[in-house]
Amino acid sequence: MNTVITTNDIFLFFAQGAYFLLIAIFATKLLRQYNVRIKLFTGILLLVWVILNIKDLIIYNTPVNSALERVNWITAFDQLAVPIIGITMFELSHPKSITPFKATLHLLPFTILLTSYIVTLNPALITASIIVATLYSAFIIICTLISLRSIPNSSPEHKALLKITCSFLIAISIWILSCIYPSNTFDIVYYIVSGIAWYIIYHSINKTYPLEEVINNESIDSDAIDSTTTDTLNSHPFSLALNKLFEQDLIFLNPELTLSDLARSIGTNRSYLSEYFNHECNTSFSDYVNNLRLSYAENLMISNRETSIEEIAYASGFNSISTFRRAFVKKFGLTPSQYRNELK
Repeated sequence: MNTVITTNDIFLFFAQGAYFLLIAIFATKLLRQYNVRIKLFTGILLLVWVILNIKDLIIYNTPVNSALERVNWITAFDQLAVPIIGITMFELSHPKSITPFKATLHLLPFTILLTSYIVTLNPALITASIIVATLYSAFIIICTLISLRSIPNSSPEHKALLKITCSFLIAISIWILSCIYPSNTFDIVYYIVSGIAWYIIYHSINKTYPLEEVINNESIDSDAIDSTTTDTLNSHPFSLALNKLFEQDLIFLNPELTLSDLARSIGTNRSYLSEYFNHECNTSFSDYVNNLRLSYAENLMISNRETSIEEIAYASGFNSISTFRRAFVKKFGLTPSQYRNELK
């Protein structure tokens, strides 16, 4: 029996091929920058999408009992992409919050549904997977919108997260509709809309997270840093504001300074700022600030040799003498008094 190829079929093959090529290019570009954590997550997500597209080609060319069974097999595997989207969104809205255990919890219900369908071929499991995917997607969207409230509206992170959330929401909605009402027309619409959504997501992540993060699993103490200067704060979107606060306003002299206070001052949230210090400056926020305070205290000791150690400690932003002494010994290998004697 001859198979008639319609115009709709031709458009579908073209849309699927173009979509496959697009996401493969985006996945390759993001995975090349694997040392940026969010780019690694998004690259893995796109790689999964590429694999799912290859799966579609295999299933389309595998004999099945009916067209409905073919659609069920495609849907059964496609729903695995939903929790990976959720993991990526959680990483975007709550940097460094995703652990292997948490990722497993996200994947578990979808893996169970897929395994159950493979074993039983029960069509009811496909309906269940669509319902679970819909509820899970709603949960992810709500969590993301709640986290957006903690990020200043004017910050680049807020704008990027809003664009990415809307893009994922549109793509998932079209996917769910294509599962409920399978047809070539819906598939073509899905590939076009999803391709546009992926372009927006890729562009937003590439623009908002341009710096290469330094992945280092070893803990970095303040004594491992000979000197920390604001030269490290370079081409990040909020670098100019940070430079001004540290170099001109000397904000580190405030003994009550917190990461949240600093984040509010530059229009971002504490999670992004903490990640920036940890990975761009190779140090924690507290170590960074203490190193600036110690450098300031050293200059005071050199230029004001009659000023007491206690006065220098408080003038440098430390809120206790004991904290000042411990930090000073870590950096210089001498107590403040010993250092002053060396100067003499």
